[in-house]
Parts: sequence; C-alpha cells; structure tokens
Amino acid sequence: MTDKESLKLPISSARRSLALSFYTFLSRILGLVRDHFMAVSFGTGMVASAFSVAYRLPNMFRNLLAEGTLSQSFMPIFSEYEAMGVEAARVMAGTVLSFLFLSLSIFVAVFWVFAAQFLPILVGGSPEYGNLVVELSLVLFFLIMTASLSSIFMSISNSHHKYFIPSLSPIILNLSYLTVFLFFFPFISDLRERVFTLAYGIVAGGIIQLFVQAIFVYKLGYGPLFRLNFRHPAIKKIFKLMLPAALGGSFYQIGLLVDIFLANYIQNANPGLGAVVSLDYAQRLVQLPTGIIGVALATTILPSLLRDLRAGEKARVPAEILDVLSFAFFLTIPAAIGLSVLGETVLDAIYYGGRWDELATKTALLPLIFYSIAIPFYSSNKVLVSSYYAFQDTKTPLRVQFVSFTMSIGLSLSLMFFLKHGAIALSSAISAFVTSGLLIFFLKRHEVKIPWLSLAGRLSVMVLPFLGLSTWLLFGEWYLKPLLKQTWGLDISHAGISRISLLVSILPSVFIFFGLSVFVKLKEAEIILGRVLKRFFK
Repeated sequence: MTDKESLKLPISSARRSLALSFYTFLSRILGLVRDHFMAVSFGTGMVASAFSVAYRLPNMFRNLLAEGTLSQSFMPIFSEYEAMGVEAARVMAGTVLSFLFLSLSIFVAVFWVFAAQFLPILVGGSPEYGNLVVELSLVLFFLIMTASLSSIFMSISNSHHKYFIPSLSPIILNLSYLTVFLFFFPFISDLRERVFTLAYGIVAGGIIQLFVQAIFVYKLGYGPLFRLNFRHPAIKKIFKLMLPAALGGSFYQIGLLVDIFLANYIQNANPGLGAVVSLDYAQRLVQLPTGIIGVALATTILPSLLRDLRAGEKARVPAEILDVLSFAFFLTIPAAIGLSVLGETVLDAIYYGGRWDELATKTALLPLIFYSIAIPFYSSNKVLVSSYYAFQDTKTPLRVQFVSFTMSIGLSLSLMFFLKHGAIALSSAISAFVTSGLLIFFLKRHEVKIPWLSLAGRLSVMVLPFLGLSTWLLFGEWYLKPLLKQTWGLDISHAGISRISLLVSILPSVFIFFGLSVFVKLKEAEIILGRVLKRFFK
C-alpha cells in the first residue's frame, strides 16, 4: 500500500465519526442539562439512589443490546442478506424483529412477576427503600423493549452510513427528561410523586424513539417485512453470533450492576455517604467523552471494515484500526486530563445547587478521577470489540471480558474497605486497561498486526500538545480559580464561580492544544479543523 493510499484510508471512518460525534455531542450536552436538574431536584438521598438503581437495570440491558451486541451482530448479517437483494434483507430484518419482540415480551413479563421477591434482597437498606426500587423498576423496565427494537432500525440506517436520525434517539430520551423537569416539576413538590412522573415521562420518550427510527427506515425503503419464522437461517446465525457477544458484554454490564450493589452496601454501612448516586454521576461525566468519541468511532469503523473484507482488501484493516485508535487517543487523552485536573470544578459547575451540596461533590470527586484516567481505554475497547465483530468473532471478546469482569470484582472487594466507593471506580479503570491490552494482543488471530512503531510514533508527537493542555489546566485550577473566588466570591454563587472558572480553564486550553497540534503537524488535528473550517465557510 502506498503512502498516498495510507493517508486516504483512515479519513473515511474518522470523518464519518466526526459527524456522528457532533450529533452525539448535542445529546451529551442535553444529558448534562438533564443531570443538573436531576442533581438539584433529588440530590444524593434515598429517592435519588432508588431511581439510580431502578434505572440501572433496564439501562444495563439497553447498553448490552441496543448499543452493543445486538446491533453489531445484526449488521454483518443484514449486509449479507442485502447482497442477495433488498427484499431478502427486509424479510430478514422483520423476522429478527418479530422474534426479538416475542422474546423481550416474555423477559419483561418474567421480571414484573419476580421483581418484588429478589430486588429488595439485592439492594438492602430499609423496606421503604427496597419497595421504591421495585416500583420504579416495574415502570422503567419497559425501556428494554423500546431501546432494543430501536437498535435494529438504527443498525439498518448505520449500515447505509445514515447517522443523523439514529443519533436523535438519545436526544429524544433526554428531551423527555427535560420536558418533565420544565413543565411538570414546577407543579409537583412531593419527591415521590416527582420521581414517578419522571419515570413515566422517560418511558414515553422511549416509545417516541422507536417510532422515529422505524419511520426513517421505512422511508429509506428498507422497512422490515414482519414474519414470525423461527426456522429462518438469520435467527440461528444472528443469535449464534450474539450469544458469545452478549455473554461478553454481560460481564461488563453485570460488573456495573455489581458495582451498584456494592455501592449500596457501602452506602448502608456509611449513612449519609451517597455512594450510589455519586458513582452514577461520575460515570455519566466520563460517558460524555466516551460516548461522543468511543461510540462514534466504533459505530463508523464496523461498516468500513465490513466493506474492506467484502472487497477482499484485508490488508487495509490494520491501517484502518491503527488510524481510528490514534484518532481516539488524540481526543480522549485530553478529556482524561481535563476531568482529572478539573474534577471538583466540573462537579460544582454542573450539579451544585438545590439538594446537591459540597459534601456531594467531595463524595463524587475520587470516583470521577479514577474513572477519568481510563477514558482512553473505555473508548478504544469499543473500537477494538467492533473490529472483532467485523470478523464475526464474538468469542474472543467474550473471553477477554470474562477476565476483565473477574479482575474488577476481585479488586473492588479487596479495596472497598480502604477506598470505599472509590475502589469500585479504580477497579473499573484497571480492568479497562487490561481489556485493551488483551484485545489488541489477540487480534493476531485474524492476521491483523497493528504497526506498533507507527502508533508509538504518532503518540510521541502528541506529547507536546498534551503537555501544553495540562500546564494551562493546572494553572487555571491552582491559580485562576482561587483568584476568581477572591475577586467575585461575594457577588456570584459558588456554582457560578465554578462555571466561569471552567470556561477560563477550558477555552484557552482548547486553543493551546489544537495550536500545538497544528504546529507539530498532527494529521488528526488537520482532519478536525478541516471539517470545522469547511462548515464555517459554507
């Protein structure tokens, strides 16, 4: 492959991911606004903890199915059937959707029957707390149905490089939150009534999500033709691919669930700590860069790798993966540095006020720092797992994620008596690092050899921009923030000072980072700035 070809290859996935990242960025900004209202409305008390646990259950399955194994297992099979004709692809999609709808209906029904028996045992605490978790779970668990069915429609759109409408899915869900906060909460003062109103509003948003995705796919001309045919070859094939992937993904998701139950245990042993909600909010902040960058790159690289493999151009795969990983590190390492250095300021700027106080910030700070240092690995893992799916290999990620799951649980149990809920975040960060190393190592099974010297060379060039960014952020946090407090502390609220301080730290650091990146001629910066300038001058 020539140098010229090498330069052209990465730009396709990277540039597509930029568009998807922009749409995801809008969703995550709405998510921060949503989280602000959640924090000031509910704080870190019993109602907030119960909602976090109840929402975590359907969210676990949503992440497992909608954002992971189901959609990525479905896409290669849909691509195969599309090669046979549009009609065959539509029948295949309809058959999978029909089977999925039936399976999920049974699953949700079973949960509704047994939730009251097992959930209070798992969460512990007072009977009032356990009952509130059960009641909220019965409402929110329906989200599994809408999110999983939506993921099939989103996969069909993504397979044709249509990313805008699929990216609206989380935006719609966040808007359903904000609608409840802005138009219902002013008339509701009781916390219990508020939290149930919010739960029903979220379910309504999930139903709207599904209809929007379905209508778009039908307009594309790929609307599924529904058939309940258990013998259709696609059913066996997709679930053969999906089962190991689901098991692998379930280790991560069950790990998150175990984390929340361990946090419940720590919270019950340390009244007033607010460990459950603190971990939840720290994770959400980390999911901002991970979702914008990691999910976008993982979503766009899979169709690109499938295209290369169908065209018999397997030699392009290592270069594609290398460039996407390099692009991910270029964007996620600054995010990791920023959240680690500015953690306290970020928490106060977004959440402070109402029921969220200084104690809540201190409780969430250590988990946020630990989660933040693993942002590059959370993101790269999404890209690497997508790469395995392109080879229809779901067993290797399964084995790797089992190792990661076991390690994370062991570390959490070992460290929780010393670091309390911070141990859970640190364990997650360490296991993410190990997962990245193992996923990269085992790619050789598919004759994919990452050119390490080339990757190391690119990362070494990024050192200067990273240093420039870090220097300014430390200067802003250690010197400018105290100065702002002394100057404006009497006239502006604590949250207001934090927001001003955040702007003073972040905006110059962005210019410093990209300025130094252009100075050292980083290709990743040229791609981003080229895209931004092109849109600006348009």
